[in-house]
Amino acid sequence: MDTTVALLDRIAPNPGLHDTPLAGVQVFRVVEPVRRAPGLYPTSVCALFQGSKRVYYDGAVHRYDPHRYLCNAMPLPVEAEVSEASPEEPVIGLLVSLDTPAMAETLVAYETSPVGIRSGAEPSGPGLMVAPWDPEFRVAACRLVEALADPVARHVVGSARLRDLLFAVLRGPGGAILRERVGKGNGIGRIVRHVRDHLAEPMAVDDLARQAGMSRAVFHRRFKEATAQSPLQFIKALRLNGAAMLITQGLSVGAAATRVGYANASQFSREFRRAFGRAPSEWRASNAELDIQAAMP
Repeated sequence: MDTTVALLDRIAPNPGLHDTPLAGVQVFRVVEPVRRAPGLYPTSVCALFQGSKRVYYDGAVHRYDPHRYLCNAMPLPVEAEVSEASPEEPVIGLLVSLDTPAMAETLVAYETSPVGIRSGAEPSGPGLMVAPWDPEFRVAACRLVEALADPVARHVVGSARLRDLLFAVLRGPGGAILRERVGKGNGIGRIVRHVRDHLAEPMAVDDLARQAGMSRAVFHRRFKEATAQSPLQFIKALRLNGAAMLITQGLSVGAAATRVGYANASQFSREFRRAFGRAPSEWRASNAELDIQAAMP
């Protein structure tokens, strides 16, 4: 693991979230604590090679580190924090998107395999779980980092190494939840991604149910099973968390409200205060230095 951390130091010597030449693969480095803050967690697998993080969702705490990786099967409004990090002992890891052609191809190949598929364990929360680094995952993750650090290997075998990692996730404890909620045929996962990508637009539950091909009652039940929230509660949480991130990043309160679909400023202020205990303007002043993005992967 020390060798892999050294390679990541070369790939991402500076704090922040860094893209790599492999689509959907990013490396991140956090050098100072980040207090608990709201954000939007992407559909992804996050593997830490050093340090630890905590994510909060639906009343549960999910802690991950070099022994457990985070598997998130759909975009979720979460809270996250980094309790310990420093320039000498940074939190450093790999963020692999599951909204990519590589994941779709790997999932199709896996599900059409002529050999029986091993069932995954039950998820520890709706759409979100922490899974142990089994030997197959550990080897695949380290070999992917090796390819990222070597331009020739990245060009020749980088895509294959990424598929190896995705395969290890699908065959591990998080596989069942990914097959259930990431697959193209999953109506709820598709609707959640639609909501995330169209926050500024008006949304009606009946319209979303029609897009999912379900009755309103069935859609409401299945949506709550997958997210632990009703559709309206989930949309509101996604919008408010998104606005909190935008305000922290410097956008004006009015612009942030509009960006996430609020046309009524007083309603936005009221619901924001109810969610976070402070008015949007107070949030902006008290979180000016908070790097929410650092806590999100």
